[in-house]
Amino acid sequence: MKQCHKKRFSFGFTLLELLVTAVIMMFLSIIITQVFFSTMRTNSKTETVRSVKENGDRAIEILTRLVQRASLIQLPVSCPEYTAPVGDTLDEVRLTNADETQTILQCIDVDGAARIASVSATQTIYLTDSSVSLVDPVALTNTCTNHALAFTCAAVAGVPSYITVSFTLRQKDSSESVEGKASDTFQTTVTLRNK
Repeated sequence: MKQCHKKRFSFGFTLLELLVTAVIMMFLSIIITQVFFSTMRTNSKTETVRSVKENGDRAIEILTRLVQRASLIQLPVSCPEYTAPVGDTLDEVRLTNADETQTILQCIDVDGAARIASVSATQTIYLTDSSVSLVDPVALTNTCTNHALAFTCAAVAGVPSYITVSFTLRQKDSSESVEGKASDTFQTTVTLRNK
C-alpha cells in the first residue's frame, strides 16, 4: 500500500518565536531610550556649564578693561599698602574714567538674579545675563549680600593700584537635578594702568 504524505508547509511563526522577538525588541527599546535620555541630560549639563563659564569670562574681561582704563579708582575706604597681605573687601568700586565720567561696578538684584552691573550717570549695563546669578558665599542664595561680588584693593603710596575681583556664578533657576546645576568661581587681579 502506498501512502501519500502531503508535505506540510508552515508559513507562520510559533507563539514562542513571537514572544522571544517581542522580549528582544522590548529590551532594545529600553536601551535606546536610556541612551537617548542620557545624551539629552549630558547636552543639557554641557549647555548649562557653558553658559555660566561664558558669562563669567565675559564679565571678568569687561571688569578688567574698565579698571585698566580708569584714570582713578575711588573707594569708600582706604586701600592698605601693597605689602599688606589682604586689603579691605568691598561690594562696589567707583571708577573715574579718562573722560572724567564716573562708573560704579557693583552687584544689583534684578528679578531674582544678582547681576554684575556697570552703572554710570546715564545708563546701567549688566555684564551678566539674566539666566545666571551671583551667589552669596555665606547663605548660598542668589543675592548681592556678603560680598557676592567682591573687590579687594591694594595700594602703592596710598594710591589704589591693584584690584582683585572675585565672584561665583550659577544658573539662576537651577533645578534639583544634577544636569540643571552649574556654578563656577571667577577671580582676577587687575592693575590700574592710567595713573
